[in-house]
Amino acid sequence: MMNRFRKWLYKPKRSDPQLLAQFYYADEELNQVAAELDSLDGRKDPQRCTLLVNQFRSCQDNVLNIINQIMEECIAHERANRDFCVKFPEEIRHDNLAGQLWFGAECLAAGSIIMNREIESMAMRPLAKDLTRSLEEVRNLIRDQALRDLNIYTEKMKESLRHFDVLFAEFELSYVSAMVPVKSPKEYYVQQEVIVLFCETVERALKLGYLTQDMIDDYEPALMFTIPRLAIVCGLVVYAEGPLNLERKPEDMSELFRPFHTLLRKISSLSRVFLSNSQNAISLAEQPTVVPCQGGPQCRAVDHTPVRMTDSSCYRLPQ
Repeated sequence: MMNRFRKWLYKPKRSDPQLLAQFYYADEELNQVAAELDSLDGRKDPQRCTLLVNQFRSCQDNVLNIINQIMEECIAHERANRDFCVKFPEEIRHDNLAGQLWFGAECLAAGSIIMNREIESMAMRPLAKDLTRSLEEVRNLIRDQALRDLNIYTEKMKESLRHFDVLFAEFELSYVSAMVPVKSPKEYYVQQEVIVLFCETVERALKLGYLTQDMIDDYEPALMFTIPRLAIVCGLVVYAEGPLNLERKPEDMSELFRPFHTLLRKISSLSRVFLSNSQNAISLAEQPTVVPCQGGPQCRAVDHTPVRMTDSSCYRLPQ
């Protein structure tokens, strides 16, 4: 009874921009959707069930997003380390990953098993239970504080948020690693090498005049093909010890180029032949050439430049 009275008396306004007020209404919406979902028979109304599940996950995303903002505000310098996220594939690094993790934690805590990941599921279940309990505690504390004072983050709330943040980071790494292949430190280093190669290629192409800064600034569509091609040639010829080093085993190369190891060898061979021929042509061009003189031997009397006699023809070396 007292809680209802306090809720009626101190309930924040929906238009209040403060984070605790935003959380209060986001959490209320989540509870309403969860209650409706629990009372619905999905077999009788599958479309409504699907709609509610999507709405439920959207509400979870919203609640976690606000909790994250609260943590950034009150424990910004005490957040759990998440450097491991750089190893995640790009396709899963999106805004609603946190909501998916929450949903996955609840499923595991309830006894579900990730498809084809039974061993990993069993190993993660204790962590999933700890995470869901911690999250429930955080929600209760924040909701209670929203009915007391929107401007204060209590020490108890901060401690609960720290604990939740650590558990969530641990579960994030475990869950994602079980679901998708996560790059090893070696693979991540190779990926960085490829990035550096492309950067060096662009810088070199700008200096040599192959590209212009305007082309880059204007997002010239042709660059989508030009830069990768230049990077491949550059990586094979100029930076031969870099990520396209063909002396490495194919499995040690970036997964971007690994399937084309044989083709890269052919490109490298052709590039070196072309480079050798170009250098020979330049050397020949720099050597003195002989120019036919149509005047015959008597041209000595007219032009005192050195001449070379071959049969009946006379050749004059250009000055």
